Amino acid sequence: MLNAFHSPQSVALIGATSEIGQSILKALPHDNLETCFVVARDPKRASNSLKKILPSRTKLVEINFQAEQTQSHKEIIDQLFAEDDLDIAVIAAGVLGNNPDLDEASNALDVMVINYVASAHLMLLIAEKMKLQGHGQIEVISSFAQTRPRVDNFVYGSSKAGLDFMARGLSDKLKGTGVSICILRPGFVRTRMTRLMPEAPFTVNSDLVGKLAVKLLKSGESVGYAPPILKWVALVFKLLPSSIFGKISNR
Repeated sequence: MLNAFHSPQSVALIGATSEIGQSILKALPHDNLETCFVVARDPKRASNSLKKILPSRTKLVEINFQAEQTQSHKEIIDQLFAEDDLDIAVIAAGVLGNNPDLDEASNALDVMVINYVASAHLMLLIAEKMKLQGHGQIEVISSFAQTRPRVDNFVYGSSKAGLDFMARGLSDKLKGTGVSICILRPGFVRTRMTRLMPEAPFTVNSDLVGKLAVKLLKSGESVGYAPPILKWVALVFKLLPSSIFGKISNR
């Protein structure tokens, strides 16, 4: 359980090879951290990275996660709660949809299954377990891209919009249960996944996103942006006429 300093005993990182997810774990207080569940397609690689971030005394429990195998999701979540309570779950699984080995439609399906279907399903399963234990926090990594469709990333944006919508609705449903959900909407973040892409305005490093994510967890707020100025950019984007927004977003 979280102590007075918001230091967890146990955390789960879903999509544990995510640099943003790992940066969140890096920024969390470690003094009380006993167990970290490493949930990933390649949990061994994720663990090797997390060993450089977390204290040596923290037990890393590796769990293989294949997003498209939805029938395995319940078993994965059962493992997170098998021995003790889970304090924080970070849902950071995601792909951009730029796999060169796949055609456009296959890339789109990959994005929708991983970013929305699998992530939302796991969020629902985790929330049900946390309700039974009477406490817990779920942090969902959404995206600024969910603000409004753009020609160059509407598939990715739509997948994050669906997850964001689901998280906001579930957050309202969980009020009074001791379980809370917060949603982080990062803009362009410098990671391995984006290294070949041109940077957008307000680009940040993953370490800053991790710090802002932890700040959001402690704040009690339900939605945050990384960097925070994107909250106001999103408001402007929503108000722009389609003709003007199209010209800006296609540059």
